[in-house]
Amino acid sequence: MRGWLVLLLMLLLALAMVGPTKIIGDSTQHIALEPFDPTPVDDPPVAVSTPLKEPIYREYVWNYGGKRWSYKLQVPQEVYDYYTGLKRPPTNNYSVYVTDPVDDPLISAIAAKIVEVAGQERYSPQQTVEFVVAFVQSLKYVTDDISKGFDQYARYPLETLVDQKGDCEDTSILLASIMKEMNYGVVLTLLPGNPGHMAVGVKGENLPGVYYEYQGHRYYYVETTGTGWSIGQIPKEYRDRKVQILPLVPAPVITHEWTAKTTGNSIELKVTVRNDGTAVARDTKVYAALDAGNGKVYDQRWSDAADLDPRSWATYTLHLKAPPGVTTQLIVKIISDGHQVDESKGSRL
Repeated sequence: MRGWLVLLLMLLLALAMVGPTKIIGDSTQHIALEPFDPTPVDDPPVAVSTPLKEPIYREYVWNYGGKRWSYKLQVPQEVYDYYTGLKRPPTNNYSVYVTDPVDDPLISAIAAKIVEVAGQERYSPQQTVEFVVAFVQSLKYVTDDISKGFDQYARYPLETLVDQKGDCEDTSILLASIMKEMNYGVVLTLLPGNPGHMAVGVKGENLPGVYYEYQGHRYYYVETTGTGWSIGQIPKEYRDRKVQILPLVPAPVITHEWTAKTTGNSIELKVTVRNDGTAVARDTKVYAALDAGNGKVYDQRWSDAADLDPRSWATYTLHLKAPPGVTTQLIVKIISDGHQVDESKGSRL
């Protein structure tokens, strides 16, 4: 069913992004989208039983290379609603926002058009990066508590494009998504602290400025919050911070919740495991035990293993026996691909 939804949303994006629009003013260079085919999906198409909503129109204007650039975009309201309705994955690995596939047709089209225009302007690879960086830097900076009413709310790339604003992780996610589609080596850089900060690292050599070594390559710092920041130029408050590099690869994000029903000494445990990430969570199983203290247990059980697709869940049922006349506690652990990925403990029984 989710595959049908992905196909429908991709088709809506394809239909929305067809045809050039007008140039605004004689001095503005307009970047127009061209038709393209969406990424194929194996599932059959699903019928649309309700009328489509009016699309969302956005225009972006920025300066680069002594010219003023304009870009007009049309986004189906249904695709925007899909992203705003998604649960925010409970993870600091923000690469999952880059690797979600639904907005791939839109990001690919933007990247292709930027590459085309850069070729027409005879930009060097560095100038091409500067061109797209200037586009993203032109978006308004706003904190999550003001724009969304949450202390922390990461946007997917399409959300940032429609909202035309965001904080450091939102614009970094958008820039990384576009540059990834442009086939540049790129990572997200997370700078812990109070407050923390996110930027982009672009792979390069012999450039001036700040860079990070990762897997034998240099990734140069790129600031996305505000105009005028050059590649390698970092705000002084972040210069001495340690960095966490986030490669842009799909990853599962596992959470769980459970309920227990006690009948005498028998406990029926139902554990729902969710994968809110962008990769399959392979060989995912549940371990449950009754704590006896000092690293020992009264009883323990393992569930069968299952593969959890992205944005899917499974419910596991386990039965345990509690010894009579003792106080114990339920321990639940989630194991995926041979590693413990989540854990919880219940109240005393």
